[in-house]
Amino acid sequence: MGMLCLDTGGCNYQNREKARFCAQCGIPLQGALVQGRYEILALTGKDRTTVTLNAIDRHRGYSVTLRALQPRQTTPAERDNFLQDAELAVSVSSRMQEPGSIYVTDFGVDGPVAFLVKSEYIGESALLDLQPFKPRMTARVGGSVFPSTAPAAAPVVTPPMSNPEDDDTQLRFSLPRATPDPVSSSLQALTVKADYPRVDGRNEISLDFWLADGNRLYELARYEEALAAYEAAVIEDDVSVEAWSGRGATLLLLGRAEEALLAYDRALSLYPNDPDLWNSRANVLHELRRNDEEMYCYEQALAHDPNYAFAWSGRGMTLAEQGRTVEALLAFDRALILDPKQCVIWQAMSDTLYSIQRYSDALIAIDHALELETNNTALWDTKGNILRRMQKPDEALSMHRRATQLDPQNATAWFDQANDLRDMRRFVEALAGYDQALALDPTLAGAWYNRGNVLVALRMFDEALESYDHALDYDEGLISAWYNKGSLLHEIGRHEEALVAFDRALAVNIHYIAAWNNKGLALFALNRLDEALAALDQATSFAPEESDAWYNKAVVLHKLGRGQEARACHEWAQTLERQAEQENA
Repeated sequence: MGMLCLDTGGCNYQNREKARFCAQCGIPLQGALVQGRYEILALTGKDRTTVTLNAIDRHRGYSVTLRALQPRQTTPAERDNFLQDAELAVSVSSRMQEPGSIYVTDFGVDGPVAFLVKSEYIGESALLDLQPFKPRMTARVGGSVFPSTAPAAAPVVTPPMSNPEDDDTQLRFSLPRATPDPVSSSLQALTVKADYPRVDGRNEISLDFWLADGNRLYELARYEEALAAYEAAVIEDDVSVEAWSGRGATLLLLGRAEEALLAYDRALSLYPNDPDLWNSRANVLHELRRNDEEMYCYEQALAHDPNYAFAWSGRGMTLAEQGRTVEALLAFDRALILDPKQCVIWQAMSDTLYSIQRYSDALIAIDHALELETNNTALWDTKGNILRRMQKPDEALSMHRRATQLDPQNATAWFDQANDLRDMRRFVEALAGYDQALALDPTLAGAWYNRGNVLVALRMFDEALESYDHALDYDEGLISAWYNKGSLLHEIGRHEEALVAFDRALAVNIHYIAAWNNKGLALFALNRLDEALAALDQATSFAPEESDAWYNKAVVLHKLGRGQEARACHEWAQTLERQAEQENA
């Protein structure tokens, strides 16, 4: 028997044995090792262009989430934008590790699939903000925070490299803060709950000592010692809800999610009517990627307390991650009606609205977040990125300048400010902005890449090639950098080198139409006509609606003396252009 596709509802194809990717839809199969590292376990979500997969990082031994493009459902431009946004998200995540936040750890291409890897970060900075008995309401931002953009126009017969002012900015949203809002801080106090039942005859003094010691050690991030204290409390009183709950929270922070789940199950068997415990159990199930059970826990929490805002927000974040944006927004609405002072929920709502291109509404939501945290650099940066997507680079620039004033060492804010200036064609200032970003973080591949685009606009070609090379030093899979490098080399007459760059781009994405087209032009310039025709055949095969490739094919055929075929291609290209004009009229 072969391997059945994980998408049993939409594909259900029976693949041959030992296959890694479905031969019909292209997504990874169960048990496949993506890039030899991420073992695929299950399909947990799907939308039009992406699938969400539960996996194990075999290098580090913990659960991760893979978000992968569906090869048969996405265009080369969407794939390119996905990889660029993922690249930036990895860079942002490396400097924005907020406890409880979902952050992007890796991305790349394996076989037909472009993917990114997400994980939840829990660090020592959580020690002042988290406690073992209450839910973490700042856990996640759901949905796709790396939305694709419309593809850029295809090149003409002898195209230059992609125009930097048309090159879309990789927008990313900041990860949520873990610090609770002062309004809800009373819910986060580390205290033993007096309303939990006690069993008569127990040594309550000894029990309270172990609980207090566990709480103290937990706050100090000394989790192994805290766990020992909670286990001593369990030995002292094996029906202490506080001890089991503290044990569960600590085990989760230690990465022992299965054991944490058992601890919360024990606590709930003793006190099943507590929405806090149900919500905490949901957090553990989210870590385990058991989404159906996680949603059940939110339902139980809300059954016991319909006005429990943290359960509504957690439910919304999980729905957003699953691509169920309408339901997610309704959950966020309910949470904010109950507690409108939660910045992280406003930000999660903004992210979700952004993912469905409701930019005006996303802007309103991020403004609410800024009313609550006016000095939050990441929120100002996010607002600027939304405004750029709304084609308001001048307003975006004001937001990004505010972000750099608040945090002059924030490389991402300088990068985004430079992108605004680029969009406004203020190339010299944009170049200075990229240089500032790279002075703070020289590994920021996206800044090197966009710097190269600006240098091309300034006709500083040698410097641009050097900048693209730096981008590729830090990310050799950055397909747009290979493509733009190749296009520039072709434009300045270095056609053999251009072919190498186009082939590197096509090695990352065999369906990259613009690269096939420009490879054909470079081969034509070298008078390698048969090879040029083969490359352009690939372009017209993968994208039969692209008129430019047909025009170029006509030129090559004419040079080969195949006049009738050349005329047919030229006429077809004209037909495609007329159709496009009618559709855009």
